[in-house]
Amino acid sequence: MSSVTPPKTVLITGGARGIGRVTAMRLLMDGYNVAFTYTRSKAAAEEFVSTDRHRLHAYSGDVRDDVRNREIVENVVARFGGIDALINNAGIRRDALMYNMSEEQWNDVVETNLGGAYSMIHAVLPIMMKQRRGAIVNVASVSALRGVVGQANYSAAKAGLIAMTRSIAREIARSGVRINCVAPGVVETDMIASLDEDVKRALIHEVPMRRAITADEVAAGIAFLISDEASGITGQVLAIDGGVSA
Repeated sequence: MSSVTPPKTVLITGGARGIGRVTAMRLLMDGYNVAFTYTRSKAAAEEFVSTDRHRLHAYSGDVRDDVRNREIVENVVARFGGIDALINNAGIRRDALMYNMSEEQWNDVVETNLGGAYSMIHAVLPIMMKQRRGAIVNVASVSALRGVVGQANYSAAKAGLIAMTRSIAREIARSGVRINCVAPGVVETDMIASLDEDVKRALIHEVPMRRAITADEVAAGIAFLISDEASGITGQVLAIDGGVSA
């Protein structure tokens, strides 16, 4: 008698909206159980979970909270039997020119975008290393690959995320766990849609493809990196930016 392979489980931070939600939807289609975190988007999270209460579960929490992150990871393991992939997607922006940037703006972005990823990786690694399998994808940004005016805090945090990814990849390469980054460029989101048309045109003009990237395209890159098809890839950065970083 042939045994049925249980579905894999992925944990996504910031999965109620935007790239996180589109990625969750893609991975549900690929057969994963999906757990995701949210901070302020409770209504969106509850509405999303209502679409598949069997394979989809939401957890409220701030990614900067080490204790809460460990609780979430333990709950996911208890519910689904393990964690096969982690997507560190949660992030914020507090744009300002450096001479106007407050210490709070700097700390909020670095602690959330970089510190939050560290905290969640720290929570899942013991489980993945014990399993001898797992894949982690950190959502960086094209801002980490080139200078962006007004985003010294954001660029520094995302560049730190890339450097951290490469270091961790070397540390865990023999354990059966892989870690990579995606670096999206201008992505079609609610934020882009709300911009002034002239500003939007200027942003798109910087993209060699002359268009914004879709959240589905980012999700496809993430899905590839956590799949068995990418079993030989670790410590890498996949830029999904229409050629901006070329």
